[in-house]
Amino acid sequence: MPAGDLEKAKIAYQFGADACYGSTSAFSMRTREIGFNYKTLKEAIDYAHSLGKKFYITLNTYPHEYELTKIRTHARKLINMNPDAIILADPGIIAIVNKEINKARSQKIKAKTNSKTGTYNLAIKQLNNIELHLSTQANATNSEAIKFWAQNGISRIVLPRELSIKEIAEIRRRLPKKIMLEAFVHGAMCNSVSGRCNLSNYLSYRDANRGACVQACRWKYSLVEEKRPGQFIPVGEDENGSYIYNSKDLNMIEHLKDLHNAGIESFKVEGRNKSIYYCAIVARAYRKAIDNLSQSRNQDIIELKRELETVTNRGYSTGFYYGRPTDADINYETSRPSSDWQFVGLVKKQLSSKCYLVEARNELKVGTEVEIVTPSDIFKTKLKSIADQNNNIVQKVNPNSKFILNHKMELPINTFLRAK
Repeated sequence: MPAGDLEKAKIAYQFGADACYGSTSAFSMRTREIGFNYKTLKEAIDYAHSLGKKFYITLNTYPHEYELTKIRTHARKLINMNPDAIILADPGIIAIVNKEINKARSQKIKAKTNSKTGTYNLAIKQLNNIELHLSTQANATNSEAIKFWAQNGISRIVLPRELSIKEIAEIRRRLPKKIMLEAFVHGAMCNSVSGRCNLSNYLSYRDANRGACVQACRWKYSLVEEKRPGQFIPVGEDENGSYIYNSKDLNMIEHLKDLHNAGIESFKVEGRNKSIYYCAIVARAYRKAIDNLSQSRNQDIIELKRELETVTNRGYSTGFYYGRPTDADINYETSRPSSDWQFVGLVKKQLSSKCYLVEARNELKVGTEVEIVTPSDIFKTKLKSIADQNNNIVQKVNPNSKFILNHKMELPINTFLRAK
């Protein structure tokens, strides 16, 4: 699951994620991802390990020559945090990270040799356990490319979204079993080839391949005839323009078995800049789908699909997995993600038995019907009365204010409230 900050990571784990990925804004494909600094990134890694889960750090940008010194320093800091893996794309950064891991290992072994207590075994083991994963940005679209990367220390490949399930199965057949394959199953899709796009750079001087994409593909576009300046002609959609590059979001919730049978061992979700509600609901849905898959249960997929409709989306598609996308996979109407549901509250504290302090995220009024979402259950209820945090009866609460919720069931912290 994606984790744009520590709170998102903790919620993703609580709602079923086996692993999260994230980074600081430096040398990552999400420069807007400012929720992590070195301290909180280390916290996230330690928190994951306390749960027996994993955390991967992204270092998947394409640096220029003048950045290499900073990259080395940054890589050393990330390695010392003992993540479970570092996700990479650029061959130069892969070489640097390999070198820094080997250097750190040699230093630990030397320190252990000179130590009477032998306290360095764990540190050496942790360094040995750091895996290198190839980012989708590297566009490894065939088995020979993957074998090349494996020879350079890569143990897992995050496959490009442009591959079909049929192609993935053939690639898997030609690879050694020790090379793991990971694929995206949910989230926004780039209209270009896994981020290799120059629109953002050309139109706004922000480099998409260095984490600064402005998503120019989702802007409103109209035609202008050169002899009629100022006269904007829509491209046949509506008065707002045409969203001719605006791809729908990926959703493979009902096709995980096909991906698994093709040889995918890890399912990945996009969305480090998405909300905590997105992290919770998507993690919860795919956790249940994966558990059903592993236990050979065929739970009604309709309910899980409904759950994914409650997070903002641009419409859903299966991308390239079943063939080349068509115009049905483009959202021509609007580039703005939407949903009929709103995230309206988050349980922050238990005040007493079955009494909770809730932080409102949208306006809530008396009489509103809400759904209460925990990692395991969903309850429906109507707010017959509302008390503010001082226990005064009120008719409504505003966003970012707190109110008291009484409920007959025990609710964990970070339970979500939503309403239509």
